[in-house]
Amino acid sequence: MRKVIVALITCVAALAGTGLIFVASASSVRAAKNYGDSHHFLYLQMAWMALSLLLAFAAARFDYHLWAKRRSLRLALMVLVFSGLLAVFVPGIGKWSHGSYRWVGLGPLRFQPSEIAKLATVILMSVWMSSIGWKVRTFFRGFLLPIGVLGVVLAFLMREPDFGATLVTAIVGVGIMFVAGARMIYVFGAGFLGGLGFLVMILHDKVRSERLMVYAVKVFGNASFVTEQLAGFLGKSVDQVLLDVAKSNKNDQQKQSLYAFINGGEWGVGLNNSIQKQYYLPEAHTDFIYAIAGEEWGLPVTLGILLAFGAILVCGLLIATRAPDRLGRLIAFGLTLLLVFQAFFNIGVVTACLPTKGLALPFISYGGSNLITAFVAIGVLINIGLHIEEPDEHVRAKLYDGDLQES
Repeated sequence: MRKVIVALITCVAALAGTGLIFVASASSVRAAKNYGDSHHFLYLQMAWMALSLLLAFAAARFDYHLWAKRRSLRLALMVLVFSGLLAVFVPGIGKWSHGSYRWVGLGPLRFQPSEIAKLATVILMSVWMSSIGWKVRTFFRGFLLPIGVLGVVLAFLMREPDFGATLVTAIVGVGIMFVAGARMIYVFGAGFLGGLGFLVMILHDKVRSERLMVYAVKVFGNASFVTEQLAGFLGKSVDQVLLDVAKSNKNDQQKQSLYAFINGGEWGVGLNNSIQKQYYLPEAHTDFIYAIAGEEWGLPVTLGILLAFGAILVCGLLIATRAPDRLGRLIAFGLTLLLVFQAFFNIGVVTACLPTKGLALPFISYGGSNLITAFVAIGVLINIGLHIEEPDEHVRAKLYDGDLQES
């Protein structure tokens, strides 16, 4: 297990280190114009990373069993989560940006309570599902109670609205229930109804419904049943919707992102030579930083990022499968799913394989909230890994000799 932990730390260090380089380059134009210092965002990201490393170290030293043993810790976490989710709507505290209330402002600093909600969902769902034993198969304790609490959190996130955080939190919460052993008919039923409700809410949002329409046309074609039904729901023809999207540049970010990959080619145009960061790609240093990495560094770095997240997936699953108890297995699985799902969804959006949705790329995108969440998740994974006891070399030798003698 020591090798798994070392591999996990190595992958995270590589992603975080290259992430600082990407942020420095991708944000330089905007930072120079708005703040008179091309390294403004880099300095902030370095400060957030220093704090993230401290919190990750603390998480690695904090015994995860205490979440199950101490009710006061769980109550404090719940109060923190719901206080933060409510605070975004308080005038003077909650900050309106990009069409939603997602941030809490404390002086010059901003933080997204939804990031705490993601971690809390993993911990609290894991504690509950591990504590009820065989009752995980029952309707009330194994399904209705956890799905009800999860639904309240999702309702707050949708109210902001933050569709990305809602999707990630829902996937992680339902995933933990599934792995814990809840009845599949309950889990898949909730997933279907939740997905249907999520789709209806997207269709009632003009901007996001048009993005979904563009994606449906790309996948199914203009004259397909799916695209016609979507257009009918919007009260327009398929051509009218596409014309509105073209006029309003709703899909412009993904187009510019693809131009970045095309311009970069196989080997990239070189560090700090990106064209798309010159205000062509609006979120160059945040949600679409992977495109800038592809433009400047080319295929080797973009594939390397994919491989690094693939390695994190493998390490996280190894820790989950070898965890000493049910609680450790569920927390490790939930945190691994949280990190990897968000990473691959971000990459899917940037490469135009998925509809446009604002999700940061863990360890790489600029922003303190997501960076802290990702590092704390790694710290907890390391803590679970450190609790996995492996026999010493001489014990393994004795076991091996015994097996030979028996055979």
